[in-house]
Amino acid sequence: MLDTSWYRARNDRTLRYAERILPTDRHILLRIGKEYASRFDGQVATIVAANLLARMTPAVAFDVPEIEVVPPLPWAGVKLPDLLATTAFAADPAGRFEFRGHGERDYVLSLGRGSSTATIHGSGWNSFVGPAASRVPDSDQANPVGPALAAIMAVARLFALQMEPIDGPYLFNAFNWQNRIIAENEIPTLDPANDLGSIWSVGLGSVGTAVLYFLSLVTRRFSTILFDMDFVKVENLDRSPIFTAANAEAGLSKVEATERYLRLVGLENVLQEQKPLDESTIWSEREAGTPDLLISAANERDVRYIIEQSAPPLQIYSTTGANWEASVIRHTPFVDPCSCCLFPPKAPSPQTACATESLVRPDTGEIVDASLPFLSFAAGLMAAAEVLKAGLPGYPFSPNRTTLYTHPDGPLRFVSPPLPLRSGCLCATRSSSVHRRMIDGTRYADLSTLSSR
Repeated sequence: MLDTSWYRARNDRTLRYAERILPTDRHILLRIGKEYASRFDGQVATIVAANLLARMTPAVAFDVPEIEVVPPLPWAGVKLPDLLATTAFAADPAGRFEFRGHGERDYVLSLGRGSSTATIHGSGWNSFVGPAASRVPDSDQANPVGPALAAIMAVARLFALQMEPIDGPYLFNAFNWQNRIIAENEIPTLDPANDLGSIWSVGLGSVGTAVLYFLSLVTRRFSTILFDMDFVKVENLDRSPIFTAANAEAGLSKVEATERYLRLVGLENVLQEQKPLDESTIWSEREAGTPDLLISAANERDVRYIIEQSAPPLQIYSTTGANWEASVIRHTPFVDPCSCCLFPPKAPSPQTACATESLVRPDTGEIVDASLPFLSFAAGLMAAAEVLKAGLPGYPFSPNRTTLYTHPDGPLRFVSPPLPLRSGCLCATRSSSVHRRMIDGTRYADLSTLSSR
């Protein structure tokens, strides 16, 4: 049994950010009917909600039918209740996780399209949350984004409203980040069999690991190199969907813990580099045409400058900020402002620091990173969605930055303010011919057109 000091450490960053956590004297019940539970989208919504809630409160109950997990989820063939139990107890070994029906004091989240006081439903790119029946049409695509987004949005609103009844209804689509449903006949089909290419992941904190987690729900058809110098701590467990209590107890490095997870779910081509990018020979000696895409989810040691001076490929990543928001950001060479336009060298903005809000501990003066668990999950999902869309014809489908707002004082909503160029940034003076040679041959090189700048 874990003592209270473990929970204090696990919840530390949430407490610093919001000055509260979910109450633990009342169970949150995840309830799903057999029809939605039999579908890929229903299982994604359930798995993501269970993973997130188990990292926020030890009081979670599950009313879930005995159904096998379906492909392309990596746990296909496992009983859904068994997977939920394994996931929840890995995050919190002392959790009071129960499998049962509705209890008198439960806060019920109902997964599926039927009307309830708190409905969670997602399919394809679309999501619905609210006290009504869902208007989202069923999609036959194996797309985890809509259902995962619905689960995260529901938990965000539950936390924001301090477990009062969920408001709404809210409708979203993650295809062009609009606050409305999008029809499938308006968009190209997402094919899980498509190879995403070589994806290098710089930074394996909460958002960096969340991107890989959400990609792994639908595909293992990519290779990756993992860059991070840190180790898994208890404080990381509430925000990363893949780190476990056992990882923290064993003192695993983040690259090792992430590689273990990726190999466990079936990703074969994984390498790790337990170094910051400025000390990595893999990065400094990388060949032209590699990688295809960079997930740059780090913000220390002037990493943005290290990346941008090295003629990077397409970059996709996410951040969380101080006002309960998560943003996905895209930097297409020769098309978009670079990451140093947003993060000038030696002057990182705490309002947009990757994955976190930087806060100072009053007792020691130490700078710590703090965010809310659902913001990190949302940020990772938003970046994963952009990675999945990058190979679709007609990409991109939205501006180079989109922000999700979850603050209690306003409604859940997306806005898409495009990134501006920064005067005097290095992207205005670096060699375009060298940059072009470095990205030629990458899977997404065609997105970069000189005529767009």
